[in-house]
Amino acid sequence: MFILMKTLHLFGLMLGAGGGLGSMFLSIQAKRAEGPPSPALVALRKNFSLAALVGVLLLWATGLWLWLVDYNGALLGIAFWLKILAAVLILGILVAVRVAMARTPVGNPPPAWIQRLGPAAGVLSYIAVALAVIVFA
Repeated sequence: MFILMKTLHLFGLMLGAGGGLGSMFLSIQAKRAEGPPSPALVALRKNFSLAALVGVLLLWATGLWLWLVDYNGALLGIAFWLKILAAVLILGILVAVRVAMARTPVGNPPPAWIQRLGPAAGVLSYIAVALAVIVFA
């Protein structure tokens, strides 16, 4: 069961990273395009954000399970709690983006604040992974 949870955890990491990178590349392409982005690009925004959110939710579910089973819920130090803080912020950003995109009328660009939060989520992701390596290596 441990191997399955760890495999699902890494799958969540890949899904979240893929969704985040896809969203980043999509934003870059949309900025370069003359005029409004094509309907295909607009449709991809929601797909990438959903992939990232599902990946992070999978990371949370399997990560908590692994922590409880493998470490018995032990307090693992400041690096662990900083990693959890980064993960909470990432999840909050993804949920806020998902809600904002659901409220944005079709064909309209997403709110400007999403463009600022995307890079923040990326940086937080690198920080969370680095802290995970420190804590669990």
